[in-house]
Amino acid sequence: MAQTFIVRSANLVFTSARPLGGVCLALFMALLASWLRYHFIEPAAFGTACEKSALWWCAPRAGLIVATKMNLLGIVSVLAAALAFLPQSRVHLYAAHFGLAVGGAGMVLYNATFSAVAFVLCLLLLALRREHAE
Repeated sequence: MAQTFIVRSANLVFTSARPLGGVCLALFMALLASWLRYHFIEPAAFGTACEKSALWWCAPRAGLIVATKMNLLGIVSVLAAALAFLPQSRVHLYAAHFGLAVGGAGMVLYNATFSAVAFVLCLLLLALRREHAE
């Protein structure tokens, strides 16, 4: 039987949650990002092929490279973590899961600094899920 711990602080109630779903989502996204990194972004043969002819997958590859250079995944995961601090219970749960997913991908795709911070924040938010006191 699982125990539920309730801590009351001001107008918020912190209850223990199960962040395993979010961690599994982040792991899946990290595995997908790892495949993208080592089989789509880094191979020199793909870069050479894009220089010689404009293939259909060159534009998405270039967009992904530009997004990682601009630290876009890290910024999006931090924004999702910030959005997860909103008091609406549904919004912050979806934002925390989204932040975990993008943060998991960002840690593999060259945006580890901001993505790791967002990953930890979202994981903590899911572990201590906020709900308004009734």
